[in-house]
Order: sequence, then C-alpha cells, then structure tokens
Amino acid sequence: MFDQMVKLAALAFLPISLGCSYVEIPYPDTGRNSAKSYLIPRTMELWDLFNTTKYSIEAFPRGNGNRFGWLAPLNIFHFPPAYQPLKFPFEGMNEAGLTVSALYLAQSVYEQPQPGKPGFSALEFVPAILANCSTVDEVVATLESVTVLTPFIPGVPEEALKTATLHWAIADASGRSIVVEYLQGQRMIHENAPRVMTNDPDIKWHWRNLNTRVHLSPSYPYQNDMLQVKADDDVGVVPRPIGHGWNLVGLPGDTTSPSRFIRLFYLRGYAMEASPIKSFEDAVVLGTALLNNVFIPFGPVAADPRAGPSDGPEFTDYGVLKAPKERVYLIRGYRNTQWRKFDLKRLDFSKGYTWPLEDGSLGIQDATDSGESTPSQAGEL
Repeated sequence: MFDQMVKLAALAFLPISLGCSYVEIPYPDTGRNSAKSYLIPRTMELWDLFNTTKYSIEAFPRGNGNRFGWLAPLNIFHFPPAYQPLKFPFEGMNEAGLTVSALYLAQSVYEQPQPGKPGFSALEFVPAILANCSTVDEVVATLESVTVLTPFIPGVPEEALKTATLHWAIADASGRSIVVEYLQGQRMIHENAPRVMTNDPDIKWHWRNLNTRVHLSPSYPYQNDMLQVKADDDVGVVPRPIGHGWNLVGLPGDTTSPSRFIRLFYLRGYAMEASPIKSFEDAVVLGTALLNNVFIPFGPVAADPRAGPSDGPEFTDYGVLKAPKERVYLIRGYRNTQWRKFDLKRLDFSKGYTWPLEDGSLGIQDATDSGESTPSQAGEL
C-alpha cells in the first residue's frame, strides 16, 4: 500500500509543468524542390519537487513489441531510496522522425474505457506513440483504435490523479503537424497550421486570441506623422518614435500560456519576414532566440500557496530543438545551456543508452589562449 501511495504522490505532482512552449520553424529542404522541413523548438518547465526531480536523456531500443527506437529526455522523480525512481517522458523523437511533445492542459478530460477496445493512460501516450508510429497518419489511426484514459492506480482515489492532464503536439518527417486534445471526454485532432502550442486554454482558443494582437506591426511606426507639431526646442517634434521597439508595443512579456503563444507566433513571423530562413543553421539560430525569449528563470513565477506542496516556482528545466526530417535532436539544460546534438540516424537502436541532462558544468569555453596574434602599433585602433 505504501508503495502505491509513493506512486500516487509522484503522479499527483506530475502536472506542475504549466509553462511549456512549442513552435515550428520552416526551412528549405535541400533534398526536394520547393519543399519545407521544420525545426521544432520546445521548452519543458517544472519545479523541483521536494528537491527530488532529476533528468536524464535516454535512447530506447526497438524490439520486444516496439517497432521503432526512440530518444527522450526523462523526468525522474526520486522518492525514498527503497523505491525505484519513477521515470516519465513528456517529449521525444523516434528513428522514423516522428516527434511528440506533451504539454500541460488543465481542461483535459480523457475518454472512458470501452469494452473490447484497448486503452492506455495519458502518461503512457508519449512512449506508446513513439515506439509504434512513424507518421502522423499512423498516430491518427492508432488513436482511433484505442482509448486514452485518465491515469489509474488500483486502490488510489481517481480524484487524486485528475491533474495528470496533457495535450500533445505531434509532427513527422513529411512536415505534417497536429495537436491532439481530449475535451469533455472526446478526442480532438487539429491540423496545426499556426505551428505554435503552449498550455491552457485549448488550441482553438489560442488561435482566436491571435486576433487580439493585430495592431502589432513589423514596420517602424510612422503612421502618426500627420499629427506632428513642433513643441519647445528642448522637446522637438511630437509625436515621434524615439528608439526601437515601438512597433511591438502591446506584445505581452509575461510567462502565462496565452502570452507565450502570442510572442512565439508574432516574433517568429516578424523575424522570418525580416530575414528569411535559408538553411537548417538559420533555423537553429532563430529557434534558439525564440526559446531564449520564453525561457523562465527560477524564482520569478509565483507558486500557488493554496496548492500546498503540490506547487512551487517553476523554471525552464530544458529546451530542445528537433528536426524530424534530419532525425537530429538538440538539447540543453538550465545551468549548462550549450546545445548537445543527437543524430538518430547514427544511434544503434538495437540497444539502449543513457546520458545526463546536466554534466555539472556551465558549458563555458575559455577562449583566452585561442586568439591569433596580430601585428599592431602603439596608439593604433
């Protein structure tokens, strides 16, 4: 019974991941005329539950009923030493280039069990899909053949597990991208044309909310020049923009889900309008910049004191950049923000592997002694 209660405690705290962000960046596919590939930046936010939450990166082999090998960062919850750590993937890519990102959605209500129809819990969604599907079409077919259920542990009150609520962004190597949600017990699958996703509310609400920022502009704001008058000499002509950034006034800067969705959509769009993406490398640069914009440092996000020990100050535990077509997966931690690359085409998925998310360093390279000597004269700039 105590073992069940330990598992209950872990599962009950799993959804304290309210700040995850997801966006896709198109770039030219050099292997196909006029085709696009997509780079997918994504963050994971969670608070360090009782100083027990750790992370590893693990590769899972094909075989034993799994069609595909897959790579994922794992959230690891360490409870009393006598018990095995509980590991859960909320993110990953398989060797076919299929990617799944699970993000918290409080309003999720999963399906009910159906006699004769197999099912799995929402916490099994990521590994079940990555191990057995290669395309979005296969994911859709799989979800039609199963039921996705609220996590359940025998002897544990169902109410305690209702907060393990998620929705999923899924993309494949062809570039097709969908969002899967379970609302009021019904499966909803949407083609993710905006290619952005955060948390609550549901995805359609976020799409409509993009309309509330139509006043934003990629252009320098000269639209009020016809109102200009000459004021005192020390004031000059007013109104006029001074400095940069006035075209983005009204772009929300907080860490709420609606604000992050708005920021990722408009910043990505304006950046690509100003400097079109020409390569995978360009996409990585922009993807890194977008993740930096939604990066959450530890501390500023207030926890809910009424939630007791089930809430704490969340922060960006890790960020990823994943390229389904190339089967490339980049990941960085909170302390060491140096990207590390995993090439799934080269991984031997006949066996498993594990890597630490953080290596204990800050990833800083000392360049002091690597400079090239240049001739100079005194006083010369």
